[in-house]
Amino acid sequence: MNPVRALHLPAYAGFFVGQFHKMLAYRTRYVTGIISYLVYVTTYYFLWKAVFSRRAPDDAIAGFSGAQMATYVAIGWIARSFYFNNVDRELAEQVQNGSIAVALSRPVSLQGTIVASTLGEGLFRFLFFTLPISVVIFLLFPVAPPASALHAAAFLLSNVLALAILTQLNFLVGLCAFPLKNIDGVMRAKHYLIELLSGLLIPVAMFPGWLQSLSAWLPFQAISYLPSSLWLGHARAGAEWLGGDATLIGRVLLVQAAWVAALAALGAFCWGLAARRLSVQGG
Repeated sequence: MNPVRALHLPAYAGFFVGQFHKMLAYRTRYVTGIISYLVYVTTYYFLWKAVFSRRAPDDAIAGFSGAQMATYVAIGWIARSFYFNNVDRELAEQVQNGSIAVALSRPVSLQGTIVASTLGEGLFRFLFFTLPISVVIFLLFPVAPPASALHAAAFLLSNVLALAILTQLNFLVGLCAFPLKNIDGVMRAKHYLIELLSGLLIPVAMFPGWLQSLSAWLPFQAISYLPSSLWLGHARAGAEWLGGDATLIGRVLLVQAAWVAALAALGAFCWGLAARRLSVQGG
């Protein structure tokens, strides 16, 4: 990221506020969104309930009891309602319709404006999407509270870092539109890959051993699995190498922050290459 462009903090604040206001124009769709997330949680709750139905109440699978899985499912989807974004799709559309040329003419970093806009969207989602979804899900499902006030605070911070990680991953995927133009297939593959390897659908602790080892070296579990593990009070499987309970929270957050920094640096490098090879389509 150009250090001169990075100094335009008021401009980035403008993108933050502007995206928040833009999201206000689409409030109605979040009513259907709340229903959709309720359907997701209901589906996976009863799926896991069926899995644990023939087991004793204290019988666990890969360290997860039935009650913990109910909480894991609910918390995972609630968090997703906050950190989810379509940066890759929006960037691809700008490349396809030629409006990316406007972004290039601004005296600010494209990567910086995307991060600022995503934070604005994240704030909107938290206030008008995540909070209502949380109320509904906590009323309908047996969701356990966080292990402690410290774990609750760490969970919130961890999800902000998860938002930053997903934003940078989506930015990298969006950059594929520069040489490929149409990246629908790439985005679809990315979507399923993240939902699986992030631990949203199945906890990483239930992966085969080789996949758990691989997952520990990838950023995906830092999006969903690690934050949800913080809520439950401990991390498992792929995160066991992080250390004991006394230092686990700090190390989980440090790992997430490291992924944010690494992916942001990679994104800045790839953006520099992509901008030099840009051919604009459309108006």
